[in-house]
Formats: sequence, C-alpha cells, structure tokens
Amino acid sequence: MAGLFSGCNLQQPSAGCQVQDATDAPWQALYTLKNPADADKSCGKLTGEAIGVFKYIDPCPDKDAPCPTQGQAVQPTRLAIRPAGAANLVSFVDKDKEEQLRVADPMSATSMSATLADEPNEQGLCGASGFIAAKVDARAVTVATDNAEEDLQAQSVSYAYADDVQVYSAPSAPGTQLKGTFRYSTGASGESCEYEMLALWPQTPCSMEAFENPTPENSASRCAEESGLNPDFDAVCVADIGPPLIKRDDDGNVISSTPRGGCVPNPKKGVPSFK
Repeated sequence: MAGLFSGCNLQQPSAGCQVQDATDAPWQALYTLKNPADADKSCGKLTGEAIGVFKYIDPCPDKDAPCPTQGQAVQPTRLAIRPAGAANLVSFVDKDKEEQLRVADPMSATSMSATLADEPNEQGLCGASGFIAAKVDARAVTVATDNAEEDLQAQSVSYAYADDVQVYSAPSAPGTQLKGTFRYSTGASGESCEYEMLALWPQTPCSMEAFENPTPENSASRCAEESGLNPDFDAVCVADIGPPLIKRDDDGNVISSTPRGGCVPNPKKGVPSFK
C-alpha cells in the first residue's frame, strides 16, 4: 500500500482562476499616475476608490442560436470591473427614496473583458483582455430632498482598461488581488490620463488608531492582524481612499461623512503582495 501511494501524484487539481465577487463587499483600488506631469490635468486627480470586480460565464452568448449542449464549446469566462467613479453617476435618490436613472444604460458603468484565463500562469496570475470601456454620460438633474434642491450637472467619464489586467489566484489567496492599467478621461475637458491600478479584496479601512494619528511609520501596521484582511498580505494604508466613516442620527439620516484611509497591496511589491 505504501508503495502504491508513493507512486501516485496526490497533488490536488487546480481550482482554476478564481475571482472574489464584489456583490457583498467591494474591492479597494489604488491608482498611480504613470506620467506625474498629468497631475495638473482634470483627469489627473484620481487616487483610488472602491471597485466592483466580477467573473462571468455566459453559456448562451448568441441569443439567436441554440444554447450549447453538453460537450459543446461555451463562451470564455470574462472579467467585469465597475469603478465607483462611474457607478455613482448612474442614478440618484429623490426625496421619496426612489432611485432615478441619469443614464440610458446602467451597464455602461461596467467594463467587460472579452476573455479571462481559465488557469493561472506560473506566477499565479490570470490575465484578462479585450475590455470594453466603462463610459458613462450622466444627464443633468435636479435632486429634490426634504429640505432643499440640489442641481447635479451633466458629467461624462470613461475608464478604458488595457490588456494587462491580471488577478492573482492561488489556494492561499483565491482571487483577492488585482493589477493593471487603464486610461481615464472626463467629457468636460476631453483630456485623458493613464493610471496603474493595484486592488485588494475586500475593501478594508485602516485601523481607527491610524485614522486618528496617521504616520508614514505605521502605514503597514494600520492594515495588520486586527483589520480582518488575510494576515499574509503585505498591505499598507493609503489616506482618504477607503470607505468613509459615516455618522447617522436616530432616524438613519447621514449627519457626517469623514474620509478614511484604505488598505491596498504594498506598491513596493505590486501584485501579488505578501509578507
């Protein structure tokens, strides 16, 4: 029996390219301008934000043709990215607590790739390519609240992701880190800027101690054991890009919203980023 087992390969089969779905918790992205000279442009102000990341498999890509049966090829898996800067322009909530659209197509805020690798490469990275840009053209609206009215100006933004987007997928961290580049543009100026992106799941704020007393020295400790992140991650805290600290009154109305730092992969290591 010992000889039988010694001659067998007991390695577990690959789980393929996994991606942590952002339905219950978003990802936290960090953005770095590829050309620092673009910082003075209107498109050069991004530092990071929450993003939705999703993996899709469409078994019936051609709606005019029969769905594939067993043994037939199906549509390749695809990766979707939904940045908050685009998603937040899709709709608004009026005084009756009803959501109203500002765009013709809510899915325009989501960038979908043509393909996503089935298996990670030697570095544990799963590449995605052929992205359609997330481009939102939001109409101008007047939002009525219980006490006042607010005019929201028309606004257009575009996130065009390059073919270098990769998700790290391994048994110890199944689809919880991501990297890539994208070109961001705003309709008001017509300018565009290219960014490098590092992202981590789930979106996690820096510790309260760091929020109250942030220093460069405690950047890593602010995303350590008590953060809830994978303790093997080398994550650091970046100011003002994390989920805000919300205070509400007894009726649930927002009293204040204070920016907080967010935990991201260590930029010195990129993705994957481990201790």
